[in-house]
Amino acid sequence: MRHSLFAIILAALVASTAACGSGASSPSPTIVPSPSPSGDPLTDARLKFALLDRFGELWYCDPDEYPVSRGDEAEQAALHFPEIAANEEVLQAIVDWIEMEQVGAVTPEQQLFIYQAWKLLNAIVLTDSGDGRYRFDILTKSANAPAGGLRTAGVIDRFGGIEIERQEPSGEPACPICLARGTRISTPDGEAAVEELRIGDLIWTLDASGRRIAARLVAAGSAQVPTTHRVVRLVLADGRSVSASPGHPLADGRLAGEIHAGDLVDGSRVVSAELVRYGGTHTFDILPAGPTGVYWANGVRLGSTLHD
Repeated sequence: MRHSLFAIILAALVASTAACGSGASSPSPTIVPSPSPSGDPLTDARLKFALLDRFGELWYCDPDEYPVSRGDEAEQAALHFPEIAANEEVLQAIVDWIEMEQVGAVTPEQQLFIYQAWKLLNAIVLTDSGDGRYRFDILTKSANAPAGGLRTAGVIDRFGGIEIERQEPSGEPACPICLARGTRISTPDGEAAVEELRIGDLIWTLDASGRRIAARLVAAGSAQVPTTHRVVRLVLADGRSVSASPGHPLADGRLAGEIHAGDLVDGSRVVSAELVRYGGTHTFDILPAGPTGVYWANGVRLGSTLHD
């Protein structure tokens, strides 16, 4: 069943943004929904919609709500609409999927429908298996599942053929509030990438009195993130830098998303605190044994999201 079944022809879209340094705006593009001819390979966007048609409502971490609220969703829709409209292939797939009856300029309500569908697309990751098929692992809501969700993993081919490899009940999604892939964690044996660490490995942490001690990891995990996920890149005056999701805690309990240039972090002033697109598919976190949960990431003391 489709996400929304409205009948639609969008004859014109609002202009994108005016060219930089120019007073003239781009003409409104014209969209006439028409399904791909039968038997043609599907685009990535249409493959993702095929998964939603098959498995139902996606249960995911809405980037407008988590890890920090961005305010009114309609405002975000208007902000992102030029970016969506610039990708005609994706926009066409969205228009065909949500289908509304309207001719003329796109209204704020229609922008919102398009934006909501765009967020769903960005939340689904397809991994090329190299044989004309793509692996997926999605969580959908299910009234029949004990914990409210159903996780389905499998493959989908370019023509929308779906093969389920694993399907099991699941609880709510583990929303990303973790570290970027490649972040270097301080250990007694040197630095190690966060994604390579496993439960039982030794890393440096702080005890209750603030002394640096070695402790074994009691938890290590990762969370899948949408392509729209952004991380805060903190650059300190002494040359250290680290990238983490906005909701990730520092050693003193402040969140990365709350830090601004000029703030003091781990004994050094912040030169810049910029929200940037992540570009990876997963974020990571660890938890050392002990009362603090503190560890060093790229030389910066952080807390753990896995700490009770």
